[in-house]
Amino acid sequence: MTERILKSSISNLEAFNDVRNNQSFAHDNSILNYHESLLIFRSISSIVEFINSIEEPPVKEAKAVDKTH
Repeated sequence: MTERILKSSISNLEAFNDVRNNQSFAHDNSILNYHESLLIFRSISSIVEFINSIEEPPVKEAKAVDKTH
């Protein structure tokens, strides 16, 4: 399922460039409404967060220290 989601996300990431370039305050174009902006931001952020998490080296769990002895 992860592979399928990431493959379909490629087109979303490509389309994000158009939104960023043509529907933001950076240019004199129509602006997205608040709810559309949140949906786009959260979707792209979720993809980026997942990719970053799988590219990071695994974190070793710290062993609990028994302080009773």
